[in-house]
Amino acid sequence: MVETPFGLSWLRHWRFLAALSAPLLFWFTMAVVPSFNVTFLNEIFHLWLMVAIAAISFAVAVMAAVASSQVRQPGVVLLACGCLQVGLLLLGHGLTTPLVFGQPTNQWVGRLPLLTLSLLSLCLLLAASRRATRRLAWVGHHPVVMMSAVAIAAGSLTVVVSLWPTALHGSTPIPYENELRQAIVALSVILLVPVARLHWRRYRLGLDIVQLALTLAAVMTGAAMLSMKFADLWSLSWWNYHGCLIAGFAGVSFAVFKRWSVTHTAASILDTAFVDDPLTLIAHNYPVPLQNLVAAMEEKDPYTHGHSARTAELAVAIGVRLNLDPDELRTLAQGAYLHDIGKLGIPDELLNKPGALTSNERKIMQTHPVIGYVMTEGHDVLKPCLPIIRHHHERFDGDGYPDALAADDIPLLARIAAVADVWDALTTDRAYRPGWSPTRALDHMVDGAGKHLDPVVLAVLLEIASEEGHKPSGIGGDSAEIDAATADCHESGATSADITGSVHRLLADAGVDPEG
Repeated sequence: MVETPFGLSWLRHWRFLAALSAPLLFWFTMAVVPSFNVTFLNEIFHLWLMVAIAAISFAVAVMAAVASSQVRQPGVVLLACGCLQVGLLLLGHGLTTPLVFGQPTNQWVGRLPLLTLSLLSLCLLLAASRRATRRLAWVGHHPVVMMSAVAIAAGSLTVVVSLWPTALHGSTPIPYENELRQAIVALSVILLVPVARLHWRRYRLGLDIVQLALTLAAVMTGAAMLSMKFADLWSLSWWNYHGCLIAGFAGVSFAVFKRWSVTHTAASILDTAFVDDPLTLIAHNYPVPLQNLVAAMEEKDPYTHGHSARTAELAVAIGVRLNLDPDELRTLAQGAYLHDIGKLGIPDELLNKPGALTSNERKIMQTHPVIGYVMTEGHDVLKPCLPIIRHHHERFDGDGYPDALAADDIPLLARIAAVADVWDALTTDRAYRPGWSPTRALDHMVDGAGKHLDPVVLAVLLEIASEEGHKPSGIGGDSAEIDAATADCHESGATSADITGSVHRLLADAGVDPEG
């Protein structure tokens, strides 16, 4: 399926979204057309509905528990605990329904779902928050203890109120109970807003269906609480909160099973569900064409592969500080990873030529951005990356290649990739020279600000380097050194015929018409 870039990637899962949005649309219809909001009183149906929701939540809890035993992440354990208590307490909600098995009118039938959803909201918030999971690192190392404690607490409450529904203030409200319920609903909905936003951002970074499902689970939990609070008992809009719960848990269950059907390993089901690092999220779901090109790059030249991975990592770090949106960060990571993909057209024995290039060889080598552009333009999913691949060797002063663009005419993502590319090229060892020290590299890069490199992007690199203890010496450098060093990074004695033949073979293997 073709990815839709720049904020519309959710359209890839429009059927999934439509199915899970149905309860929200139903609730809206009931509010707009009150005559549709009729009463439907059926205690037995309610019991079986609770059993169904409990079964789905138990399934998610089991899958999360299996994953947590391997990945040892607090977020995964908290998700498992949240789903486990949902299953147990909502089962109690069904069993305390008045008239079911002769149960009397009681307060617990209304308290249990409120308690359940508020605890789920708290679990989702703690699981999603990077700060919270750092403080709760011990949770990830004790999944059995945590889940056992939750099972005992929630299970005991369910048993007690199911057998004696009037116990523990079950026959009369506690003081200020109505006000307390309103406060709990308001607080839970407020807590779920940042959870939904955080998972939505993570989804936009990696296009991971599990992140999409967690986003919708947070939305559906909030919608269920509002529907339960403001709807009349036994009305269709009150029944709707059950639909929200089914949609939320069914969505997570579907996403997890879909992931498992691809990976077939429990550890990978939720291993990035609560990861906050942008590059990890992006790399976890690289599109297949990119994975194939990267594999070819690694097989041909392990150094180029390592250089590209480091360039992508630094480029994303710069992009985060420049406040790029998730779609731009994803494109930046993928384009920076593929920026030197044109090297696949260079014969192995010439790729790392230690000597200086002749004038003719340099002209040939400077075609590698265009070669990479041609190699990738046949893949729709990689089209957003094309400006980075083509323009990462443009210079800010307009003296670069292949199109001699200058300043803001160079795409921003290409300017970011260029700074990351130059830094890694200067500071790593090559076959013909050792890597420069960070200070020496920064001296020459600072001199190249406004000439070779975008000064705004370079300022961000200086900030990152400073945090790692590296600063320019202040003595100064020579931007011409950057040009010489980065040119050496691409030394080759390949002839035009060598490159053309190699590229044609690679394009044919990738299913792209070499003459097209």
